[in-house]
Amino acid sequence: MDPYAPVPPSPPSPPPVARPWWRRPGFVVMGVLVVFGGGLLLFGDPSGGPGGGVGEAKGSGRPEASAAPSSAVATRAPSASPTPAEPPDLVGKVLKEARGVADGAGYDVVTHDASDRDDGQWDADGWKVCFQTAGGQRGGGRPVLDLGVVRVESPCPAADGEKVTWPTMPDVAGAAFVRAGEMLEAVGVRKVRPESVYTDVTLSADPSAWRVCFQDPAPGREIENPQYATAYLKLAPPDAACPEEPYARLRPEPTP
Repeated sequence: MDPYAPVPPSPPSPPPVARPWWRRPGFVVMGVLVVFGGGLLLFGDPSGGPGGGVGEAKGSGRPEASAAPSSAVATRAPSASPTPAEPPDLVGKVLKEARGVADGAGYDVVTHDASDRDDGQWDADGWKVCFQTAGGQRGGGRPVLDLGVVRVESPCPAADGEKVTWPTMPDVAGAAFVRAGEMLEAVGVRKVRPESVYTDVTLSADPSAWRVCFQDPAPGREIENPQYATAYLKLAPPDAACPEEPYARLRPEPTP
């Protein structure tokens, strides 16, 4: 190739293609401004304008606290047991009733035989309370009443753990039968069997006015469980004196 040969001219550039009007830079900028301004009108100025920003309470300039759910579960503290009042007076009550009254007042109950026999209290209806003392607390925190009990038909001992003193047989000799029955009932004897002291005299259908000549058990004898005891009385008619011994004859047999 000849370095000095003339260079042919470059082909002419193609004419510029005209852009659509909506892709021109001026229209794009204007569209962004319009959209941004409309958003401000709809949602308000995020810097605290009249419309209220996101996360603000309406009518206040302070951020609204978000109610974020808490992962902690609220638990109720166990309520403390109410402090019971003064212990109820249970002396004289049947054990079954005493337990109910004590429980209603906030007390637990333990029992023991108040006599010297140390019997077990299997039937709550068959025991009564003679003594009560505070016995500390159990594992549940409730205070305890310690009850000294005896059988319902038994008298209470003079002190907790001592021997029961049973009533003694009264001396009813010389008393009318009706009066003797009252004296026996006063000590708990309910069964009385009257008999004629004379073998040849029949006991009247109504021996109220007959007199007691002999008795069994003897006067002064201790009667354990008197409600089950039986008193045997030998009676003489009102118009006859008592013989020296029971089972005598009022009228001696004639001499053959």
